[in-house]
Amino acid sequence: MTEETETQTSQEIESDSQGDTPSFTESDYADSIAESKKYRQRAQRAESKFDKLQKQVEASRQKQMEEKEEWRALAEERAAKISKLEPIVEQAKSIELSIREGLLSDFSDEDRENFKDLPTPALRKVHGKIVQQKPAKTDMSSAGISLKPSKKMSDMTDAEKRDNWSNILSGYIK
Repeated sequence: MTEETETQTSQEIESDSQGDTPSFTESDYADSIAESKKYRQRAQRAESKFDKLQKQVEASRQKQMEEKEEWRALAEERAAKISKLEPIVEQAKSIELSIREGLLSDFSDEDRENFKDLPTPALRKVHGKIVQQKPAKTDMSSAGISLKPSKKMSDMTDAEKRDNWSNILSGYIK
């Protein structure tokens, strides 16, 4: 029985693949996008509802433990949770400290003293407004292009004029 259904589905697939491929219109594309957005929103709502329910279950479990005066078990659970979270907090603090030190190092000593008490997001905004990083100037002659010809135009040969023509024009434009 299963072999019959497999042969039927394989024949249907072959007949579909032999036919013309359907062309999608803009409205089909827009419909599929709208449908996908609808499913995504539905999934997000379900996930948020699930998270809320999990929190409610955990809160009710803790409340029951408090009512039954199982303080020791409750304290052990919370201690285990805290011990898991402490390394994460320490790592976040060290990252924030290094970011602050990097931002403050760009300021002068006077500004560093003034801005050391600002929270990190405000410090980033102030840093972006005060410290403007200028692009490093490169020496164009080291890249094989010179801005000014090494000779006067009257002393150049025709080939040298052709090679430096863009520089000559840019000199006149300035």
